[in-house]
Amino acid sequence: IDAGIVGAAPGPRSRPRFYVSGADVRPMQALGDSLGDIGFEVVAVGPEPGRASALEMCYAALTKGTWTLHAVVLLAAEMLGLTDEIKREMASSQRAALEAMEARIPRLPADSERWIGEMEEIAKTFAEAGVTPAFHDGAAEIFRLLARTPFAAETRETIDATRTAADTIATAARLLKSPKRAVKN
Repeated sequence: IDAGIVGAAPGPRSRPRFYVSGADVRPMQALGDSLGDIGFEVVAVGPEPGRASALEMCYAALTKGTWTLHAVVLLAAEMLGLTDEIKREMASSQRAALEAMEARIPRLPADSERWIGEMEEIAKTFAEAGVTPAFHDGAAEIFRLLARTPFAAETRETIDATRTAADTIATAARLLKSPKRAVKN
């Protein structure tokens, strides 16, 4: 049996899916029936092993890949001296994306170190499927950079809620300018 989990921890607004594949997934489906009350859903995606984990890779490629794309866009703008200009344009033409950036980027360093390997695994999965691995190899590099910031020592529970995306990006940009040392706030 192959499996992949998609979604946040169970909660009032989250019901994670436990995707399974393989010749006989009935035991997992039975387990899913028993876990349904606590917020898990088990979904069979076919008899071929590997389908469930590949689905998880594709999903994480979108979510975490988008977050790193957001970070790298603002990081490049910062390095090019265009932060205010790109934010003004985005506020006008891509408001939802800008709001997502502002909300997510300050939280990325706390999970960045553990997501490096996931991005590398996605890149490998994509390469095996004949799709370029370059985007997610780059995403792994962004997570490596964020893991070098002092914010990476935080946990999801201890993230500084007052830190902005601009603070996070400015700190990462200083690391790019001085790659040999960690940056202090």
